[in-house]
Order: sequence, then C-alpha cells, then structure tokens
Amino acid sequence: MTKRVQVGGLVTTALALSGIVWAVAGLQEQGFPHETHEGLFPLCSGCHQGVPTNDWASFFPSVDLCNQCHTGDQEKADTWSQREPREGNLRFAHGFHEAIFGDMVTCEGCHTTPGGARMAVSDDIQLATCWTCHQATDHQVDAPCATCHVPLAETNLSVDRIARFPLPSDHGATTFLLEDHGSLAGEGTARCATCHTANRCVACHVDTENDAIQSMQLAPEGMELPPTWARYEAPASHESDGWLAEHRGPASRAECATCHTSNDCMACHVPPVPGVIQELPSAEETVAPGVRVEGHPPASHESLFFMGTHPTLGASEGGQCATCHVERFCIECHDGPSDGGYHPSDFVSRHPAEAFGQDAECATCHNTQAFCRSCHIEAGFGSNGRLGPGYHDAQSVWLLRHGQAARQNLESCASCHAQNDCTQCHSVVGAFKVSPHSPDFDARSAWERSPTTCLACHIRNPIGG
Repeated sequence: MTKRVQVGGLVTTALALSGIVWAVAGLQEQGFPHETHEGLFPLCSGCHQGVPTNDWASFFPSVDLCNQCHTGDQEKADTWSQREPREGNLRFAHGFHEAIFGDMVTCEGCHTTPGGARMAVSDDIQLATCWTCHQATDHQVDAPCATCHVPLAETNLSVDRIARFPLPSDHGATTFLLEDHGSLAGEGTARCATCHTANRCVACHVDTENDAIQSMQLAPEGMELPPTWARYEAPASHESDGWLAEHRGPASRAECATCHTSNDCMACHVPPVPGVIQELPSAEETVAPGVRVEGHPPASHESLFFMGTHPTLGASEGGQCATCHVERFCIECHDGPSDGGYHPSDFVSRHPAEAFGQDAECATCHNTQAFCRSCHIEAGFGSNGRLGPGYHDAQSVWLLRHGQAARQNLESCASCHAQNDCTQCHSVVGAFKVSPHSPDFDARSAWERSPTTCLACHIRNPIGG
C-alpha cells in the first residue's frame, strides 16, 4: 500500500475521534430483564446516568448500585462487570438531541418497539424515529450518512464487523460497478466513506488522480479490512467488432487509466509508443493490477490465406503493422536469397531489371532511399558529384538518355534522387539551364491539363514568364 500512497498522494492520517458515541443498539446486557425493573426505575437515567452527557464510564449502573438489592439473600447477587465501549461508527450525542428537542425525543422512542411498554427495550434502534427529522426513504441509499456516521477510516471496527455491513439496494444494480458508482462518488464521497476506505478504491483504480478518490481516507495503520479483488467489466464499446482498430481515437489517460496500465498497451504496441501510452501509470507504480491485457492478432491474421495477402495489407496499412511489428520481424523472412528468404536465388544480381518500374512493390518492405543506396555505395556504385561515376555507369552515355527514363518512371528516379539533383541542370537559374521539355512541348496545354504537375518544378504559373 505504501507504494500506491506515494503515487496517488492520498492522505493517510485518520482524523482523531471526537464527539462520537459508540453504537447504542444492543448496549444492554444480553437478556437483561428491563421490564421486571420498570417499577424501580421511573427514569432511564436512573441507571444510565452518563447517557445525556456522553460519559461512557456511567453509561451503565455500577455493580455497587445493583448489589444494593442483589445482596445474595432475597435477590441473587449480581456478578456483571462494567461494559467496555462497543465498536461502532455512529456520530450521535444524546445530550445534543435532548437539549434541542427536550421531551419530544424520549428514550423509548428510539429503544423500544412501536406500541410496546416503556421498558420493552429492543436490541434494534427504531430508525423510523430518526426519519421524523432526517428524511430518507431508504436508509442506506438516500439518507445523509455523514449526519449520523463517521467515516470507516476514523473507527476501530473489526474486520468481522466491516464484513457484516449490509449491501445497499442500489449496489446490486447491474450498472453499478461500471457506471453508477463513479457518478455517485463524483457527487460526494461522504456516503462511500461510511463503509469504505481509499484502500478499496485503489484496489481497482489504476489512476487515482481524481478528486473523488483523493477525498477518501486510507485505513489507519493496523486496521484490518476484508479482502478485496479487482473487478473490471468491459464497457459496451469494447465489445464491438471494430474496437481493436478504433480504440486509438478515444484513447486518453482519463478514458483508459481507470482500468489499464501502460503495461496493458505494451502487450501489443512496440516502441516507439504513442504519447498517450507514456501518460498512463505503469504496473510498477500502482496497487491495482489493471486488466492485464494479453496481445492477440487482429481478425485479418486469422485467415488461412493471410500469408498470401499480407503484402497487400502491409502496403496499404503499414502504419497498423508497425503497431505490433518492427522491421526485424519482416526481415526474418524477407532477408534475401542467402537465408532462403522471400526473393529467389541470384536475385541480387538481376534485381535492377525487376526493380525498375516496381518501386512501390519494393517499398512495401524496403526504404528505397536508405536500403538501396546503402547497398549501392557498399558495392562501389555510389555517385560522386553531378557527373561522376555512380549507379547508372553500367549504361553508356546515361546522362544523355536519362530524360526518357525519367518521363516514363519518375518514381524510380525519386528512390535515390531529390528534386535539387534535377534543378542543378533543369532550371532557369541553374548552371546549364537545360529545359526538360521536348522542342514541340505545349506548355499552355500542359498547364491547363494539370497545374499541379507543373508546380512540382515551377514556383509559379510558367505561362507568360
């Protein structure tokens, strides 16, 4: 628990008890014959002198007072001993009610059954008397708990007493855990704190940085609580078929960190991870275990034909592949003929012809500007200056012939070259001012057909200068 306290910053010091009268239900000695003593004690305070002043030492009569009659001759000697305070969580002062209401509130109004004799004392408090002023239709649902009860963290209740707390009727609703309890806690935690400590909250909530949990007190050191287990119910949105692909949109700490640690995300996501994952608490920082997600492949991977169709998916949805896979995962299969990989034998020696015009296919697995260039430089085909030897040296007078190749497949050129390579020659401000257009090129028609194509090189409308 210490680890969670440090993360959540929860207040751990329980308030000192003050003005609390322990539970008065069942205070009388079990089986004490109140009714047979009715004629001897016209006032309840004859025996319970300390009740009006909240003086526990004189809540019950002393043994000496009882033995004035129970001498052992005519009446059996009394052997009872002074009662100790019964553990409870009531915030009730008899003297306060007597001072405010006087004779309107009597002992028998709360301690005897309705219609019973004055000394027909019941073990149960007659709560209907309380509702005369403290209006409530359901004691455990809409009564103002803090009026009569102190928070559980401020009591010394035993674990058995806590475990016997009755379950309020609204807690049994199917929506209570997933929806209702958060809304109720957001309205105020006085009711929650009557039966719970913050320990119960942090047992499930991964992220405790919200006002409701922060307002709850942790159990004081030494208080034993009933065992609790984390329960996580999946929201309806998580049950949809497309949730796995859609969850990135609404993902945030506020939406996800109630149930999920960053470890849950890392079951699927590989570094570098999105920023929202970095914002979530890790499992090492929390008491709550989180949902503990286990990675599993998306539905597309379940197909019997996935190995044949995955190149197409990879080309169109490469970003999604990178969520779970790093490049090395692909290379283990697609690592060239030396490893019996994707390409056929002797592919390296004849790949230029097959690669020309199919750059999109190559780019499915390779970063052409980096992957191709690094290999060409290593093989001695790296270019040296504008006209120096390079990859195209195997073709004679390539520089004079490259225009036709560029017009047929400029994408292939772009695998290695940037635009400024072209503008060194093909620019009105370049050294050679060589026009890339043929002598019969109709600039006006080209501009009307596709201005975007023209603006790939020109900085403005070239028609009319």
